[in-house]
Amino acid sequence: MAEDDLELVRGSGNLWQDSGFADAEIRQAKADLAAAIIGAMDKKKLSAAKAGERTAFTAADFSRVRNADLGRFTIDRLIRMLMALDPKQGVTVAITRARSKAKREIVTA
Repeated sequence: MAEDDLELVRGSGNLWQDSGFADAEIRQAKADLAAAIIGAMDKKKLSAAKAGERTAFTAADFSRVRNADLGRFTIDRLIRMLMALDPKQGVTVAITRARSKAKREIVTA
């Protein structure tokens, strides 16, 4: 393939939005929280089973998060899972409106 055959396409930063999902912001927020949960598990070197033993959540819940099977989770539940793993973890949710499009951002620190 020649270089001239390639087209550079810039994404919005939200795969779900770029793919046309109506609930793109929710899906992105869930993905961001799942990444923070996985990061907390990795930092503490916890398997899904060990994370389940240390929290009120099941090992299957943590396994689903690791496998990006987030359909059955609410944002609230993912935040509670993150807080159960790392109570000092901060979560900030910001909702802003720009030109009639809502922008949601979840920042974990």
